Amino acid sequence: MKLFFIILLAVAVAAVVVWVGTKYFGLAPDKDKDGIPDKVEDAAEKVKATTKTVKRRAKRVKEEVKDVVEEIKDVIDQTKDIKGAVQGKPRRGRKPKAKK
Repeated sequence: MKLFFIILLAVAVAAVVVWVGTKYFGLAPDKDKDGIPDKVEDAAEKVKATTKTVKRRAKRVKEEVKDVVEEIKDVIDQTKDIKGAVQGKPRRGRKPKAKK
């Protein structure tokens, strides 16, 4: 139990030292006085902006993959038509124009 209190005391002393160092000695500048160093706030904003960009790009990639899948399905259908043409079967697609 003594060991627990010694560790707790050491953590508390470290926290107080960091707080005094940042608050009174200006080791980590904080112009808006909210307790969060300006470097940390800037890094958080940068991560937020990057996250938005990544989400937007992921959405676009998803759309493009969907388009590619649709086109691949069309290509597969066309290859079936080629197989039929090689065997001499009539076209399945358009109806021939009526002769006058």
